[in-house]
Formats: sequence, C-alpha cells, structure tokens
Amino acid sequence: MRKAKITQLFLLFTGLVSAAEWDDLIEAAMSRVQGMLRADADPADIRLCYLAAAAANLQYRQIVAARAAAAPTYAGNTAAARDDSAQCTLAERLFLEYKAAAAALLCDDAFVFQTVPEAGGCT
Repeated sequence: MRKAKITQLFLLFTGLVSAAEWDDLIEAAMSRVQGMLRADADPADIRLCYLAAAAANLQYRQIVAARAAAAPTYAGNTAAARDDSAQCTLAERLFLEYKAAAAALLCDDAFVFQTVPEAGGCT
C-alpha cells in the first residue's frame, strides 16, 4: 500500500484540502487493512489503497458526527438539528463495497460448519 495514494483518496472521499490533521487516522486504517490481508496477497494491489482510504473516511465521518452531536450552542444547549448519520451510512457502504472488491486479497473470518455429526455418531 502506498500512503501517498491512500491520502489522496482520503482527501477525495472527505472533501478536505489537507490531511495533515488526520495522518494518524490514515496510518491506523492502513494497519487495519494490513491486518486483514491473506498471507499470499500482494500488498501493492491498488484495491488495498481504496479500502484503506474508505476505512479512514468511515472513521473520519464517525468522529465528525460524534463531535457535532456533542457541540454546544451559544446558549449552552446542544445542537439537535444537525444529523450526520447519512454521511456515516454512505461512508460505511463505500467501505463495504471496497472490501468486497478486495475480497480475494483478504482473510475470510467466516466460520461455517460443513456437517454436524448425528447424536451418538462418535465412538
């Protein structure tokens, strides 16, 4: 994964001008994606850059939404008019789409029993 490409995509997804303030968030998203990789996956695959940027975008949207929900107004009340849940939902959908696109490179954590032995079947 290339951090410069991930940062560029993060800026595209968020609409921000600079990512300097969010550098740690981007690093954390890169580590998260790195931890999801299969042993035989190519870490230079461009799909991983998009996945890491989408993960960073999702975390960014969640942070912004949490800040907005607790932001006090001039009178001391909290602002109830702003709702960032739609932005979070779209960011989550974007992340899931890029995760599906990179599925061949990622570990599958799903565990499914193929068969269950009948009662008394083991001796």
